[in-house]
Amino acid sequence: MEPATTIGLGAIAAYLAKDGLEKLLGPTADYLGEGLRDLTRRRVDSIGRILSNASTKLGNRLDEPGQVPPRVLKTIINEGSYFEDAVALEYLGGVLASSRTEHGRDDRGARMAKVVDDLSTYQLRTHYLVYSSIHRIFASSGRRFGTAEERAKMQLFLPLGGYAKAMGFSHQEWENPQILNHIWHGLFSDGLIEGTWQFGPIGSLKSAFPEAPSSGILCQPSALGAELLMWAFGHGDVPLEHLLSGALDLSINDLPNGVPGAIAVKT
Repeated sequence: MEPATTIGLGAIAAYLAKDGLEKLLGPTADYLGEGLRDLTRRRVDSIGRILSNASTKLGNRLDEPGQVPPRVLKTIINEGSYFEDAVALEYLGGVLASSRTEHGRDDRGARMAKVVDDLSTYQLRTHYLVYSSIHRIFASSGRRFGTAEERAKMQLFLPLGGYAKAMGFSHQEWENPQILNHIWHGLFSDGLIEGTWQFGPIGSLKSAFPEAPSSGILCQPSALGAELLMWAFGHGDVPLEHLLSGALDLSINDLPNGVPGAIAVKT
């Protein structure tokens, strides 16, 4: 019988071009076989998708010398192999791409991968929708993430209908009020949004946002939330303000790039 390690590496090879594994991970590629040894084919496939995503995000940067810290790879294998959700795989691929440096000492990606792992599918998708909305609305605005006062200027209104559609909620999910509580209380407690936030009917929002056009959600970005988004798209080495670059591509297949109808609360 063929060793499990060989089977695992064979499955990974289906996701990467020839020599792609060594180019992506550098010397850390030697750790991969052992990490795959006890994984099921389904978990190996998830790892393959993450590695392929990271390779795509790096693009021509793969031709530059670099490696991924073993600690980051370990976290990706341990946590990422259980994910099948497209957003989670996208985020972890970006964390892996962001972790590839010339000397392989920067292991901050292990922490960022843990942040991803701690979020539910609902929370992770909402995080993406919030920050891709911020990118779309405030691109090239000159806004900054340096202080809470500056971040408060990027407070958003998300219409509940547009948010529900972007999340792809089923009728049963939408009728469960605990899902919204879980999402927004969780993002706030984890520091991925900050400041005053609320959701509800139009009447309850008027005191905070008199121009609210409908029932909806008010929320404000945080520095950690912006940092996670940048890592998730392979840009963990640049200032957070790059999130507001008009040239930044935040697209994920089959997902809207932000919440339809999202608007800035403060002009």
